[in-house]
Amino acid sequence: MIPSPASPDLGSFTMIPGGPLTAGTRLTLRFRFEVGSAGLQPGAKLRVGVPNTGWEEPVPPQQRYWDELAAGSQRRLAPFHPVNTTASTSRSEVKFGLSVMERMLTPDEDPAFAYWRWWITFSLEEGSLSAGDWIEICYGDKRFGSLGALIQTFPEPHINATCFVDAEGAGEYHEASGSPLYLDVIAGPAARANVVWPSVRRGPVPVEARITVMDQVQAVPLGGSVEIVAAGSTLTVSPGVAATVKTTAEALGVTGPDGKSWGRANPHTAVAADGLNLYWGDLHAQSEHHVMHSQAKDFRQATWSKGISCGTLDECYRYAREVSLLDFLAMTDQGACLTDAWEFCQGKVREYHEPGRMVVFKGYEAGSPLGHRNVIYSTDAIDAPFDAKAMDNFHPQKVYALYKGRQDVIIIPHHVKTWTNWDYHDPELEPLMEIYSCWGQSETPGPELWNKGQTPGAGAWEAFRRGYRMGLMASTDNHVGMPGRSYPGDRQIHTPFQGGLCAVWAEELTRDSLFQALKQRRCYGTTGARIVLRFSIDGRPMGSMGPASEGPAKLAYEIRGTEAIDRLEVVHDLETVETIRPESASEDLVGTLGLPPGAKGFYYLRLFQKDGERAWSSPIWLD
Repeated sequence: MIPSPASPDLGSFTMIPGGPLTAGTRLTLRFRFEVGSAGLQPGAKLRVGVPNTGWEEPVPPQQRYWDELAAGSQRRLAPFHPVNTTASTSRSEVKFGLSVMERMLTPDEDPAFAYWRWWITFSLEEGSLSAGDWIEICYGDKRFGSLGALIQTFPEPHINATCFVDAEGAGEYHEASGSPLYLDVIAGPAARANVVWPSVRRGPVPVEARITVMDQVQAVPLGGSVEIVAAGSTLTVSPGVAATVKTTAEALGVTGPDGKSWGRANPHTAVAADGLNLYWGDLHAQSEHHVMHSQAKDFRQATWSKGISCGTLDECYRYAREVSLLDFLAMTDQGACLTDAWEFCQGKVREYHEPGRMVVFKGYEAGSPLGHRNVIYSTDAIDAPFDAKAMDNFHPQKVYALYKGRQDVIIIPHHVKTWTNWDYHDPELEPLMEIYSCWGQSETPGPELWNKGQTPGAGAWEAFRRGYRMGLMASTDNHVGMPGRSYPGDRQIHTPFQGGLCAVWAEELTRDSLFQALKQRRCYGTTGARIVLRFSIDGRPMGSMGPASEGPAKLAYEIRGTEAIDRLEVVHDLETVETIRPESASEDLVGTLGLPPGAKGFYYLRLFQKDGERAWSSPIWLD
């Protein structure tokens, strides 16, 4: 569909209520079109687009399957679908159909509208509508059991709903007056707390806990400061700024002003003989610079406006530091390195990098039809934009050639269940792969924690089958300006899962220490919970490789969960060879497992908590 400019006599488009709307709420919206002087003839179509497919899928009434070819007054509807979207008109004699598609609304020459939306299409089948008549589409209709339509679970200003009309059924669409209809999605009030302290303790000494308040969808809340109680003290916490408290307590909870629990601190463990600390971060998050588009018109291209992610870089870095309370972060905007904004983006890396507080890595996403990869640097030199033609749509061979022999770069393939062609792999540059994000899990085939198709020959299991030695990690792939957020819902229907986190065992919170640990695969991924996971075989840590033992080997594990543990699975060469369950309800699981003499191949751990949270260790290879 290529729409034409608005026709003044076509009609007008409004929405009730008009906003602002609170992120993550269920409500009823009425999209109303008042017919203009041109009228609507049989065959006419009205097409309304909601802002993105992060909004709940509209489900219109469905006709009975034996009435498949019936239309108009001959149609009968079946009660077998969870209807949440209906239509009505000012003329009872008019007959119409209602359908829904997931489509781009307009050509992508205009980034302000080139985004996947739900198209709700009203088709006039019998009768006509004249000037002053109206059509109303009720999205979130509660009459059939719906609780209302769930709108996007993240705040975003100045988004739009759209309305296009084909008045004569000739396939020529014109934009209605009032379209695009702009609205704001805003955060709610403070409703929960994020409480973070070190995952590794070094004796009975006070540790610093950081506490921040969030709304129900983990956004920076609206409103003023909030008083909470933690460690026996009353703290005043301002939205978007973390408070701190020192304590020697083994556990720490936060009580909100309503007297209810707002959160508790992550689990922790004692320092081990290796002296390593455990750090938490997100190496895959996007800002308004993603796919070279911008949330607001700026210096890159005057005609470009909203792209497919939101949040300024300042908003993203502040959220990571003050709200999700990350130890490290890489903003990996797709194609940012090809634009005039690249130097600006790199400057922000330097601005927010603070060793010991929050390490910031320079990075970008190199997405191609052969797989999507994040490029992460250990340095922060400010480079000029790359030549887009020379990069050849980020063909893997071009990316590998660009960084061949460099020790300051790693490349991390992600959501490897889609697109990834494992014929392309550089073992020197690609020590890791991301196997969980808001896309779901790419560790195993099938629909578990996955809601879309998968590319034949892709997936983590295929990389392992080919003998690739890659560690496992997770991140958010967040497109909503909130790195480190672990809450369901992103901007598209195929990214509905909560974001993951990357855990790294490293000596200190510096770029070099973290980067070397990543290169050595001394890391693991979770679905967002800060689960402590230690794993070794005969003292060799996760990510290592070495000769098999001549005698029996000992696999050791330590789990400190955020909730009760369901089971721990030991995976050997893609087969689950042992399932370990706690003897009683517990958040901890510590033990050893004997391996056969001369055991070879690779082993890794897969953890399940009873609340649905998961973790995956990097493998250990025995040769």
